[in-house]
Amino acid sequence: IILHNPRPRYSESSQRADCTYEYPTSAMEAIEAAKKMLKTCWEEHALAYQNEIHRLEEAEKAVQDRLEKLNAKKKEMAEAHGNVDVSDDELVEINAGGKVIIARRATLTQIKGTRLEAIFSGRWDNRLQRDHKGRIFLDVNSICFKRLLIT
Repeated sequence: IILHNPRPRYSESSQRADCTYEYPTSAMEAIEAAKKMLKTCWEEHALAYQNEIHRLEEAEKAVQDRLEKLNAKKKEMAEAHGNVDVSDDELVEINAGGKVIIARRATLTQIKGTRLEAIFSGRWDNRLQRDHKGRIFLDVNSICFKRLLIT
């Protein structure tokens, strides 16, 4: 939009310009149209923003529902195949490749989502293979397994 320089308006009684200016009608209409367009765009963006917030809230609720179902299933599995009342401070005896290793359950489960965390979480205690003294038996290299626990 190109705006023309305002033209001074002269009063009839003198040839001096007064302090008011007359703008071309087309320029004023262009400014009003631009204002309207900006307002419309802002309203559209505000509506899109609200819709996106609503969509994200719905997605978050769906994820929360799935998490609750997963936790309920974990608890159900622990009740069926393990011990629900395990403590992180509990000492677990492990027969790793013929060597007895004793470690706190918290040490064995500290990295969430790993196989170690799943095995020693308590959910599978009744399903784990045991040696003749009741220790959890793992057919692994004892040196490597011990090294995993130390690091």
